[in-house]
Parts: sequence; C-alpha cells; structure tokens
Amino acid sequence: MHSFPDSNLKRVAARILEGKQKPWRYRPFPFPLFTDKGSEQTFYFDFYVYDNMDMVMKLILLAPRETPALWDKIGRFKRQYPMYSYELWTPEKLAQLQKPRARLGF
Repeated sequence: MHSFPDSNLKRVAARILEGKQKPWRYRPFPFPLFTDKGSEQTFYFDFYVYDNMDMVMKLILLAPRETPALWDKIGRFKRQYPMYSYELWTPEKLAQLQKPRARLGF
C-alpha cells in the first residue's frame, strides 16, 4: 500500500479509487513516447485502474495544473496509444470526485 508522503494529490486520488472499490496500481510500467523529432521519452500515468480480468481499464494522470507541455505529452500519448482510456485529475476534479454522490465515469 502506498502512503504518498510527498503528494497530497496522490493520497486523495488513492482514497477516491479505494472508496469506489477500483483496483489500481501506482505507475507499474512506462509508455515510451516519441517526439516529433523522433527522440523517445518515458511517460508514466500515476494510477493504472484495472478491471476484473486484470486488464488496464483507465489511466489516471494527476497534475496540480494544466500546462501546454502536459497537453503536448497527452496529445502524443493519444496519437501513439489510442487503445487506452485516460483521465487527467487536477485538484478541481479531485474536489468534484470527493462530493458525497460523485461517480467515476468508469
């Protein structure tokens, strides 16, 4: 079990996923992303949520704020891995998900 002493966002996200009984793993494997110039970068999502067949169902990336560089990476990920479903969770999204009747879309 992760305690995430360095990140309140990760602690809150883990509590939400556990409260909704979603099995998850923290950064179990990276995705290689290729830049427009052909170089390779390693890209991790923070939480990998699994279905009952132990298949990745949703990738969750936590970010304190949205930035152009972040959206550039997400765009490259989307083009290179269209088979994966992902969500970006910001503090605003986490606040919404903590409300009493909030539902995850997966």
